[in-house]
Formats: sequence, structure tokens, C-alpha cells
Amino acid sequence: MDIIPYLKTQHLCTAEVVEQISKFVHRKTFAKKELILPVENSSKNIFFIEQGLARVFYAKNNKDVTLYFLQENKIGLPIDSIFYNQVCKFGIEALTETSVAIIAYEHWANLSKDNPALQQFSQQLMVDYIKNATDRIYNLKFRSPRERYDTMLSEFRALFLHIPLGHIASYLGITQETLSRLRAEK
Repeated sequence: MDIIPYLKTQHLCTAEVVEQISKFVHRKTFAKKELILPVENSSKNIFFIEQGLARVFYAKNNKDVTLYFLQENKIGLPIDSIFYNQVCKFGIEALTETSVAIIAYEHWANLSKDNPALQQFSQQLMVDYIKNATDRIYNLKFRSPRERYDTMLSEFRALFLHIPLGHIASYLGITQETLSRLRAEK
């Protein structure tokens, strides 16, 4: 969904604020496997997935680890760069043709200063991000590969066909061989 109608569904903005936000949004479509955001970047942009599927990943020493997936109406942002002025360690890759609305965090923050609803929305995004991160840590530390696989199936069932098995295994913290066994058991 386009970011402006999405924000309207969240009852966040007056028509004036929506107009201001739309002035700062630019859109780009990324081809499958194209980097939306490279690893080790200094971006200060917010990336809103309007259509398609992407993954957030780390890459080091020729090893690639999928952290999580971004579906339609989800936002990715390089927290290290935006809030700590440090190089962000992760990148974002399109897994399908993906349309992204991009807005500089600086513009978003300035618009939020005078809009309590937008501030509340931003705060909720951060809380959701923290919740997802803690759930992810819990799953990796305390749940079996079968439980992690079943959880992923329930969260991303409609997208499973678009996610390469290597990325699924990486996300689950298992080998592709273990993933194959889990899939065969179903």
C-alpha cells in the first residue's frame, strides 16, 4: 500500500501533515536481488515497503545472515546511522520486485515535532521493533528448530514461495539440510 493512504488508515495526520509528508517522499522500485540499502551504510533514510518483499541482513567474511523480513506496510531504518551516527551493519535486499517509499529521517522528525499523532506512531514503530527483536532473540535461544520453523510459517506463509531456502535457514538459525528435514516432516 502507498505510504500516504497507509498513514491515513492509522489516523495519524491531518490533511496538511499528509501533504507535507508527501512532499518529502520519493519512491523507487528495486528489482529482485537488488540492494535497497547496502551493508555498512551511513543512510539516514526511512524505507517503507509499499509493495513486495525484502530482507534485512548482515554480511561479513562472505557469510550472509538474514535478520528479518520486511513485508508490505513495514518500515526498515538504519538505527545505528540515524540515532548514533555510526555505520549501520545491516543491509536491505529486495527478494521480489519491491516498491519503496523513502523519506529522510530528518524530515520525518521535523514533521513529528508538531504532530503528537505522528510522534505516537513513531514511538509505536520503535516499540514494535524492540518487541520483534526480543521475540527473535527468544526464539533463537529457547525454541527448537521445529518451533522456529512453525512460527515462521505462521508469520510468512503467503510469502514462503518468494523466500529462497538459504535465507529461510539463515533466518531460523539452522542449516539448509535441517530445513529440508523439517519441510519433509510436514
